[in-house]
Amino acid sequence: MELSEKELLREIAQKLDQLIAVIVTQGRSKEEQIAVLRNLDFDWKFIGKVVGMAPDAARKRYSRSSG
Repeated sequence: MELSEKELLREIAQKLDQLIAVIVTQGRSKEEQIAVLRNLDFDWKFIGKVVGMAPDAARKRYSRSSG
């Protein structure tokens, strides 16, 4: 299946957003990384991958630190 130009641009934009988010979180604690990524509306699967945790573990850590 070939992507339309619009779909391809949307996919590129999404990957750029992810790359920028990873760069922005470098050098921060895991809690800060999780909070920043969550505030940018990334899903737990992506957040877990970035911080090196299972998605559920990242979600639980976020819940504990923000609650």
